[in-house]
Amino acid sequence: MKKYSKIVLFLMVAALTLSACKVATITPPVEEPTTIVEETEDPANVVVEPTEDLAPQPTADLPLIDDNGNMVCNIVEPLFSELTPEEEAQLAVFPPVSEDDWTKGPENAIVTLIEYTEFQCPYCAMAYQEFEKLMDMYPEDVRLVYRPYPLISIHPNSQVAAQAAEAAGLQGKFWEMYSNLFDKQSEWNSLTIEDFLVWLAAEATALGLDEAQFSEDTVSEAVTEKIQSAMDYAQSIGMNSVPTVLINGRPVSNWQASGIKPIIEVVKIEDSLMKECPPWVIDVEKTYTATITTENGDMTIELYPEYAPLAVNSFVYLAREGFYDGVTFHRVYHDFMAQTGDPTGTGWSGAGYQYREEIVDELTFDDPYMLGVARSQAEATSGSQFFITYVPYPTLNGLYTIFGKLVDGVDVFEMITERDADQNPDAPLGDKILSITITEE
Repeated sequence: MKKYSKIVLFLMVAALTLSACKVATITPPVEEPTTIVEETEDPANVVVEPTEDLAPQPTADLPLIDDNGNMVCNIVEPLFSELTPEEEAQLAVFPPVSEDDWTKGPENAIVTLIEYTEFQCPYCAMAYQEFEKLMDMYPEDVRLVYRPYPLISIHPNSQVAAQAAEAAGLQGKFWEMYSNLFDKQSEWNSLTIEDFLVWLAAEATALGLDEAQFSEDTVSEAVTEKIQSAMDYAQSIGMNSVPTVLINGRPVSNWQASGIKPIIEVVKIEDSLMKECPPWVIDVEKTYTATITTENGDMTIELYPEYAPLAVNSFVYLAREGFYDGVTFHRVYHDFMAQTGDPTGTGWSGAGYQYREEIVDELTFDDPYMLGVARSQAEATSGSQFFITYVPYPTLNGLYTIFGKLVDGVDVFEMITERDADQNPDAPLGDKILSITITEE
């Protein structure tokens, strides 16, 4: 079974590099703790210029149909697949969410963000803004969990700020104080501790808190010990950067909303994806054409079942099932190609299965309007995503399965709006496929 994402091991002290506040002196980790990072890597299927890793893969003389009458394929594992015992042990350094944590969002959210953060770090304030965007976009799908890690060696007010948030929480206003501290960071960032405490008292009053009780709680032994304990634990596992962010228990390096949004979109649809390979529905001795109806008109594709039976079978099956209806062209360059076939519109997903490439010498990208199957750089990762070239692109030869050609509707094809879901995930949705009709003769 294939995974969309790659899990790699690395030392926690190197978890974040540029987009983080880091302690002035690195605290040596205890017993060399390691953790697992689930990288928000490139989309699963992207048509790219060839690299050394994407070598030509000749079509092997292998079976097309399994014992159950389905096409031969691999089912794709969930983005957050089950951890191995070793991975679970490594991730155990991050405690599960408990009643001791401050949380915002549904407990049953499909995505849980845990942030180790502090209020004086400018990068943490940036992450706060990004998480606010995500919470607004996905109020039912995202839960945010706050964990304090003040870096007092570089941010002297950060511990008091964390204690103030805790004190506000004792009166039911944790998230209000949390937002105020980030939103008004420039107001208190350079204050002395004494002046900062005065500033905090005024904010508490503005939030409707009992100011005297708040001020007492902020420096109380219980609150101070809670924050100090959190700091000590973070240091003990070798954490030296904030924000450190986990998504569903896996640390990630990209905490921007644009980087997390595709993950959420993929997780949202995973339960609806196919859990077994498609049935065999074509006859390679027959001819097939596909009429792709778009918002601008129709395009006619001639399919090549004799050369790419797996690709044609997959495409025909999905088209007849309505899988492509409403799917957008998420990646379009008029000097290259138009790509579609991902129900999330991000380029990260597909139908839930992948199959081997079918490379034949008779078919090349030397002409425009060739129909190809998108894939990742790993073998046997062809899937539901497909592309049509605008111009001759011979550098793709031998790398991607060609399973058809655009034979009518070039004017409609030229009207597809340019878009790049990779570089601009927040761009408006691309042009839609309304339906695909298969003609068999």
